[in-house]
Amino acid sequence: MIKDMTQFYSKNALNMKRSEIRELLKVTRRPEIISFAGGLPGPETFPVKELEDISSQVLREKGGLALQYGPTEGELPFREEIAKWLGREKAGIKPENILVTAGSQQGLDIIAKVFLDPKDIVILESPSYIGGLQAFAAYRAKMIGVPQDMDGMRTDLLETVLEKLAKKKKKPKFIYVVPDFQNPSGMTMSLERRKKFLKLAYEYEVPLIEDSPYRDLRYAGEPVPPIYGLDTEDQVMVLGTFSKILCPGLRLAWIMAPTAWMDRLVVAKQSMDLCSPTYTQLMVSEYMKRGFLSKQIEIIRKAYGKKLKVMLEALEKYMPKGVEWSKPEGGLFLWVQLPKKMSANELFPKAIENNVAYVVGSAFHCDGKGQNTMRLNFSFSTEQQIDEGIKRLARMIKENM
Repeated sequence: MIKDMTQFYSKNALNMKRSEIRELLKVTRRPEIISFAGGLPGPETFPVKELEDISSQVLREKGGLALQYGPTEGELPFREEIAKWLGREKAGIKPENILVTAGSQQGLDIIAKVFLDPKDIVILESPSYIGGLQAFAAYRAKMIGVPQDMDGMRTDLLETVLEKLAKKKKKPKFIYVVPDFQNPSGMTMSLERRKKFLKLAYEYEVPLIEDSPYRDLRYAGEPVPPIYGLDTEDQVMVLGTFSKILCPGLRLAWIMAPTAWMDRLVVAKQSMDLCSPTYTQLMVSEYMKRGFLSKQIEIIRKAYGKKLKVMLEALEKYMPKGVEWSKPEGGLFLWVQLPKKMSANELFPKAIENNVAYVVGSAFHCDGKGQNTMRLNFSFSTEQQIDEGIKRLARMIKENM
């Protein structure tokens, strides 16, 4: 019997880490806990009846196709619908620019697989999406975090990083950002920053990865053009998903990339799963053809906008002085900052004792910073749970200040 299986693992496998959020969710599944930890959509928004009708139609009319293998790129009618959807904000997007994936996390893994060798440099926001950190770390990339403020990633600091790397004759493989209602902070990159961001990418010839799962979930304020909509040099790759604007159980998302990059992305996906589920692709394609997606997004906006308002009001009402938080205009999350000497990591067990949960902010940093921060989700809990949960959280924080 082999006593130590780790001797057979690859260096990449040894470098992989469990998702802190996935591990936390195991703890927070107890019914008495009010959880602000996961990024779960509100199940009350799921269009069960419409999907039930469409599912029956797809099986009845296209059962042989729906239950069969499909092309790696994705079903053509589905990619046409996605191209049309993205074409609202940029002309010229074709089905050939779309690769269907089984969730955005697979998209991140495909991009990392295609672009990254050990010690390659990736620049990202600090804090950044934990799924991106996890995917890039698995391929042993060196990640450089650039702090953000109320307007998103600090492009002045990004320019400094790029200058220093250029002097050392080092080029990042790409810059990764979540510009709209960022996960975890809830911040949105301003138009001025987006333009500067692109200018720096062109100047230093660095590809950009725009992760955009929340863009359509705006509840207040004026929309800002997507980065890919401003791109004139075919230098931006976009990740999108139906998990947040429809439902995550369908496991459908996409990569939109310039044609020159698509071949390698397709080859990388082929070695993962051959193809994404044909059945759900045909379902969502029909759902979009019927014009249901825009109506569904309005339902979600209305529901989540109310929940965000309740959470912001509860934070204002219950939180002690010295605690600060972001005020996002959309998305699923907001960011809480405790006084510097406090540790959200150390407080987490006490929060569980008080039957409330969050995600520690350090999980979203590539350098272990953010010990005094936490991410709160407002989309899953009811309005009553949000008020009660923030009350419990504030009481626990006040007792430990």
